[in-house]
Amino acid sequence: MIHLKTKKDKSKLLLFLLPALIIYVVFLIMPMFGALYFSMADWNGILGTPIKFVGLQNYLSVFKDPGFILSLKNMGRMVFFSVLFHTPIALLLAVAINTKCRGYRFFKVMYFVPTIFPLTAIGLLWYFIFMPNGSLNSLLEMVGLAEMAKGWLIDSSTAMNTIIFVNIWAGIGYYMVILIAGLTTIPDEVYEAAAIDGATSAKKFFYITIPMLKPILSMCVLMDIIGTVKVFDLIFVMTEGGPNGLTNLPTTLMYYEAFRYDNYGRGSAIGVIILVIALVLTIGSDFIMDKRKDS
Repeated sequence: MIHLKTKKDKSKLLLFLLPALIIYVVFLIMPMFGALYFSMADWNGILGTPIKFVGLQNYLSVFKDPGFILSLKNMGRMVFFSVLFHTPIALLLAVAINTKCRGYRFFKVMYFVPTIFPLTAIGLLWYFIFMPNGSLNSLLEMVGLAEMAKGWLIDSSTAMNTIIFVNIWAGIGYYMVILIAGLTTIPDEVYEAAAIDGATSAKKFFYITIPMLKPILSMCVLMDIIGTVKVFDLIFVMTEGGPNGLTNLPTTLMYYEAFRYDNYGRGSAIGVIILVIALVLTIGSDFIMDKRKDS
């Protein structure tokens, strides 16, 4: 712990923190208050045009919109399945790689590769795989399963599930690397003592690995929730919210309202709602995890 004995020491510390503080205020705090202000105004987003204060009218119109309600349901599905699959699969892969089995370095790199690419590139990659004349349908036809081929991204029964699958695939490697780092902090002596007591691999996993990784697992879940709520580029590149708006998320609706329909106030209202949802989900999940730690 650093002890600041004099005012001069405090001034030096503040001087070092000042650049980060300025960036934080300018690029995070000010836009947040700006979005809150514009969310209560009727404005087309063009400088010089009049801004009309309308109070909560934008929020009321957003919640009356069936398309926005559907986007909230889509976001809920994405968050649920991301949390359900990301961390558990990443944990199993991390444990397998941490055993340093043959070729573990190759698999570690392969699982992490999707994390290197931006979601825009990943979305384009999978778009060409799932398009009607894409790689997946061509492969199905080659192996005699042509009846299973379909327009994965334009069929209302498969479009959202396809995007959820891609989102899960893209994020597993990131959480795997975090959990591998967590596994290295568990002393080998703990596993050796358990082995002497006759503990099986399954018991070591459930009674040693998982309990000792709880803080990191909690962090992964929180990061997963926040990241999934903010997903935009994957939807925009793969479907643009189609077919007929069935794959829209609040983030895509926010973009369309603000920059395509010139309704900056309504778009800002959706942005504020996304922020509130992210805060509620994060605080709620953190509270639940803290309760489980204490129990």
